[in-house]
Amino acid sequence: MFRIFTSHKSPKNDWEAIEPILRTEKVLREKGEITPARRAGVIYRVNGANAFIDNLPNEIDSILYDGAGSTKTSYQLKDDSVGMKWIVLEDGNFQDLVSSVYTVGNSISSNGGKNNLIAAVFEFYFSGEINGKTKKLGLRTYCIYRYDRRAFYPFVPTGDKEGDRDRASEAVLANDMRKSGLNIETALTEWMGLWGIPF
Repeated sequence: MFRIFTSHKSPKNDWEAIEPILRTEKVLREKGEITPARRAGVIYRVNGANAFIDNLPNEIDSILYDGAGSTKTSYQLKDDSVGMKWIVLEDGNFQDLVSSVYTVGNSISSNGGKNNLIAAVFEFYFSGEINGKTKKLGLRTYCIYRYDRRAFYPFVPTGDKEGDRDRASEAVLANDMRKSGLNIETALTEWMGLWGIPF
């Protein structure tokens, strides 16, 4: 049975919550459990009430590439099937990818768009045993960060229909990610599925 509760203190801000994914990636990659993909995404909604959000497609270059410490992360702007806006980021350097995800989210939040932010999504491939029996190899997996909860949870879709997900693999990943220091959402009812991720 997997441990649901954690004694970790709640993160005070988004960077404090997101930064530990660097250690999680290193620990689980060295164990052969995950392989990072090159992509991540930030999801946000537009409501017409914030000029910065409405003009965000024209702001991304400045957000990502201006100033010291900027990365070479590339990006695409996409809409999903339910009307959410995606900033899809790509970078072969995982540390730079994480930095770019944080930078985009922080810029939105700092410009009055905190309530417009929905989630940040990191893509991985999972390999491991489930319940000591089933071997999973190269299973596409997403580690989702909810801005409103300041917590992560794994999502392993098995199809395009709502409800198609591999709960057993998610439980294994959540347990191992928690052990590595990542703040995992404790309420399983908050592990919201995201079908139709555009990458």
